[in-house]
Amino acid sequence: MNKNQDLIFHVVSRRKFKENYNSGSYFPPEAETAGLVCVPVTELKEFLDREFRTRKNLLILVIDRIRLDSKLSIHSEDGLMIINGPINQDAVIDKIRIDCNPDGLFDISVETK
Repeated sequence: MNKNQDLIFHVVSRRKFKENYNSGSYFPPEAETAGLVCVPVTELKEFLDREFRTRKNLLILVIDRIRLDSKLSIHSEDGLMIINGPINQDAVIDKIRIDCNPDGLFDISVETK
């Protein structure tokens, strides 16, 4: 697995993140049954445009899969991944604030090396 595959991304509103970040981990109540949806870098822009169109005040959590304590399920048919449990603080290596542009889509490009 190369470095780019080690990183996954979870998108959440800033408000929801603040409300559900407790004791060093992020775990909203609905995640107990549905899990937390994540995507690889190659799916991030499409995922943002599809699931968060017209949304502002979002956070992209950059998560290191190696540091993640919870189980990760991979759904290869759609590229989505589900974290089955909380996201521990030391697995989040960055939080990036993002807003949609005037047409409701996201201007984001991630370089992979």
